[in-house]
Amino acid sequence: MQFNVINVFGLTYVVGALVEDDFPGGMYINAEKPTRSIRYTPYQNEKLIIISGDHHKTGQGESTDKHYQNLQTYAENTFKVKEFVYRWSAQDYSTLDKVPFIGYLTDSNRNILVATGFRKWGMTHSHVAALLFRDLILDKENPYETLYVPSRFVTDPSVKRVIQTNVDVAKHLVKGKLKKPTKKVDDLKNEEGAIVQVDGKRCGAYKDKNGKLFLVDSTCTHMGCEVKWNSGEKTWDCPCHGSRFAINGDVVEGPAERPLKQVQKGDL
Repeated sequence: MQFNVINVFGLTYVVGALVEDDFPGGMYINAEKPTRSIRYTPYQNEKLIIISGDHHKTGQGESTDKHYQNLQTYAENTFKVKEFVYRWSAQDYSTLDKVPFIGYLTDSNRNILVATGFRKWGMTHSHVAALLFRDLILDKENPYETLYVPSRFVTDPSVKRVIQTNVDVAKHLVKGKLKKPTKKVDDLKNEEGAIVQVDGKRCGAYKDKNGKLFLVDSTCTHMGCEVKWNSGEKTWDCPCHGSRFAINGDVVEGPAERPLKQVQKGDL
């Protein structure tokens, strides 16, 4: 019985910095909140320090650009930063019991193997998945097969979390429909996006650096929730199931498969 479903864990943020300090190597993660992890990668004969943290559910929380600022502040308080070279975010997935799915997709279909729900521990669980896949393919016994099996039935805490997840989805679905936009298209500055009202209809509006206007239908094409503007990545993000869309409506990340409809003022 497939009960323990995948739940979108959300966005995690990363900055890459060149520093004056002599980084000793290794990978580090703190035990406190907020979580911060540090590692490095070679970059143009230097060590690029990679700092990650500040996660939240996709389409929810404060201004997304604020999370990059938090990581940059942490970096500057920890190292002598010369330059921030990169920044990006990644969307991670988690199962409701927080244990990855690794194994046969279903009990009845033993031709498809799946490995997902790593919850930001991909470098560890990818090795676990490789070893488990090897044993499954070779029909060898593996003590961890039942722990990671995707078709496992976990009554507690999964039942409670399924209810909580569905309540959260319903809340954002209703909230998005009822909340009235406070901005108009003319209020937007260049490189700014927001939900606006045009001729009585909700739209997602964005002006690029040259002032070109992009208007999209703000209703997610997956299950009808209202998307929110992600200022850090300049995307439209769905707070219900984590779909993400570009400024022109194209799908950046699923589960949505269809783009947001582009809107012209004359269409309204």
